Amino acid sequence: MLASHGKQALERMTEKKPDAISLDLVMPKMSGLKFYRYIQKNKDRREIPVVVVTAHGEDEFGSKGLQELRKEAARRENLYFLEKPVKPAAYLSVLRQAMGLADSGREVEDQDDLRGQVESSLRSADEDKLKEVLRVLSGK
Repeated sequence: MLASHGKQALERMTEKKPDAISLDLVMPKMSGLKFYRYIQKNKDRREIPVVVVTAHGEDEFGSKGLQELRKEAARRENLYFLEKPVKPAAYLSVLRQAMGLADSGREVEDQDDLRGQVESSLRSADEDKLKEVLRVLSGK
């Protein structure tokens, strides 16, 4: 599930409990720190793994919040941090770790690596299987 701000995320969490939460410290309508504190007050939500992804760890917008959350992380096992800019592979690796999933072992360092991996897979794929995948994806 996606939410454009903290209040919307809280509303959506009542519809379905997420497997993990990814948030920034600086968000509209509710800071990431306030959002985190709010979900920690609820016993059903406090065990949800949280990945904090922020570019504001060292500035006035986020340094206090990040410091507080890092102290909290020393006491909790389900709180993770990434500083922006974040490479997709690093994000996926931390998210897998947060959710207790095995790492795929396939690191994608950047979009060019990803493009190359997809191109290589497509070149070696069976043509009939690719057509079937396209058929299913298009809903025909």
